[in-house]
Amino acid sequence: MSEIKRIHKPLKLMRQEEGAALLVSLVMLLLLTIIGLSAVNLTTMDTRISANMKDRSMAFDAAETALNIAGDTIEPGTPTPDSSTAGMLSSSMADNWWKSADETWWTNNSEAVSDFSGRKNSTNGISYVIEQPIEIDSNGANQQVNDLGMGGIKPVTRFYRITSRGRGPGGADVNLQSVYARKVYNNAVN
Repeated sequence: MSEIKRIHKPLKLMRQEEGAALLVSLVMLLLLTIIGLSAVNLTTMDTRISANMKDRSMAFDAAETALNIAGDTIEPGTPTPDSSTAGMLSSSMADNWWKSADETWWTNNSEAVSDFSGRKNSTNGISYVIEQPIEIDSNGANQQVNDLGMGGIKPVTRFYRITSRGRGPGGADVNLQSVYARKVYNNAVN
C-alpha cells in the first residue's frame, strides 16, 4: 500500500496545478502579440515618414528647377525682361505674398515649367513668377567709363525677386524665393 500512496500524492499535486501553465503561456502569447503589433505600427510609421520625406524632396527639386529656369530668363546675354517675359508680374508683391496665393492665382499669373522629369505641370503646380525689379543707379565700383562717341555709360542694377513653386507627387508644396541682380548699361547721360 505504500506504493499506492506515493503514486496518489503526485496526482493530487498535479490536480492543484492544472491551468497554471496554460495561464502563463496565454500571458506570454499576449505579450508577444503586443510586441508584434508595436513592430508593425513602427514599420508603418517609418514607411509614411519616408514617403513624406521623398514627396517633400521631389517638391523641393521641382521648385529649385523652376527657380533656375526663371533665373536663366534674366541672366546677362538674354533680352532685358519686361512685361512680355513669361512669368513676369506687372508689379512687385508684398513680402510673403505666396502664403495666401491659391491654385487659381498661380494658374493665372505664373509660368509653368514643363521639362521637369517629364511631369505635366498644369496638374503638378511647378511654376515661377518674376516680380518687377527694384533699380539702383550705380557706376560699378564708383568708376565711370567714358566713351567719347556715346557719352558716359550709366549702369543700373536691377534686382528681380523670383518665387517658384514645386509640388510633389503626394501633394507636398514647396515655395522658394531668390533675388537675382542684373546690371543694365544705359548710354543716356544724366
